[in-house]
Amino acid sequence: MMKKRITLPEDPIELVRKLFCFRPYEYQARLLREEKKRIAVRWSRQAGKTTCIALRAITYAITHPNTLTLIVAPSLRQSMITRDRVQDFLMSMPREYRVALIDKLQRTTIRFTNGSRIVALPNSPQLLRGYTAHQVICDEAAFFKDDQLVFYNVLYPMLSTTDGILIASSTPWSKDSVFYRMCQSPEFEQFVTNCEQVKEAGLIKQGFIDEMKTLLPQERFQREFMAEFVEDIDAWLTQSLIVRCVDSKLQPYEFLETPKGEFYIGVDFGKEMDHSVVLVAQKTAKALQIVHVHRFPLKTEYASVIGYTKSLLDRWQEVRAVYADVTGVGNYIVEDMFRSGIQNVTGILFTVQSKEEMASIMREKMRQGEIHIPYTPANKSRDIDLTSELNIEKYQLMKTGHLRFTHLEGSHDDIFWSMALAVYAAVKAPLPGAGAVMLPH
Repeated sequence: MMKKRITLPEDPIELVRKLFCFRPYEYQARLLREEKKRIAVRWSRQAGKTTCIALRAITYAITHPNTLTLIVAPSLRQSMITRDRVQDFLMSMPREYRVALIDKLQRTTIRFTNGSRIVALPNSPQLLRGYTAHQVICDEAAFFKDDQLVFYNVLYPMLSTTDGILIASSTPWSKDSVFYRMCQSPEFEQFVTNCEQVKEAGLIKQGFIDEMKTLLPQERFQREFMAEFVEDIDAWLTQSLIVRCVDSKLQPYEFLETPKGEFYIGVDFGKEMDHSVVLVAQKTAKALQIVHVHRFPLKTEYASVIGYTKSLLDRWQEVRAVYADVTGVGNYIVEDMFRSGIQNVTGILFTVQSKEEMASIMREKMRQGEIHIPYTPANKSRDIDLTSELNIEKYQLMKTGHLRFTHLEGSHDDIFWSMALAVYAAVKAPLPGAGAVMLPH
């Protein structure tokens, strides 16, 4: 049976209005219409970036038959967020348009009746090789691990055969990145939209901007809402180091899963001013993988944190050690954990020396490529922005020769120290570390 032919406008703005009743804002319309082959995008949070990228992929596929658009992100999960937005738009079309335009919807691939495809992939040179694309959209490009290899050895050669389009979009991050160089290059058309412009478009209110200024550290606000690159010269874990540890294939485990492996847990207790955090690292033959992070709301009772940890031990196989911060709460918290059934628990007293040892071990293992972290998209409210959280800790060299660790006012370093505890447990267990308190078993 032949599918009914339909007539569609060639202009992308008219096309999205006709198909989706969507009226883009001025800065979105400019990106949809842009014809230059190299495009760099830095937009504030809440600017509708994912929506616009999805529409750009759709309009290009519909108006350019027999073409391939790749959506590439630091993880498959992130690229699938954009792919799912594409599908949401396509399924919102009137039935006659869906029948005429869509051939097949698959997990990572959308096929159109005109022979075009949209494919979502993680930032993996092995998976990207072999494609010949006409348009590549790189989402959160500043967080690509091995970005020089990916861009210069894979994507640019791929596009050279088609004279294709490269769109690199990201929250600003390290200046030691290909994305930063793209944002400085005259060869790239620059699209920069900060929160003030988003407010003028009516997508956010001034009250929301003021709230974010209060809640977020200044550096993070500058990056995420003003779309500016910010130096991190005094950060213990630099932006470039953190990106090198991002594993595009690493998918965190959910609480109710029952994975098998060798696990180490770090517990950082907080209550009034700081959060409690439970972080799990899994030891493999090549690296420690951060596979689970849970941050509790402020004022959560310690009993709930202990119960959460005990539940993980009951269901997850081979939790070798639990290292818990006893600073401020006292050794009794380790006794409570032991009585609850967490028998492989070690209490760590945070001193100048123990913090320096833990932080140094963690950083050195990251430098050696022995720690892998998942990329968690910051645009999902339920997610922890792991990359930003690990970048939060600052350091100073004291007269004694030791290091003093601090974090900016309004920020929290609970994720940083829970990860340091988990890594420390993986290195030291079953032996107690500096400042540890071990209960007799």
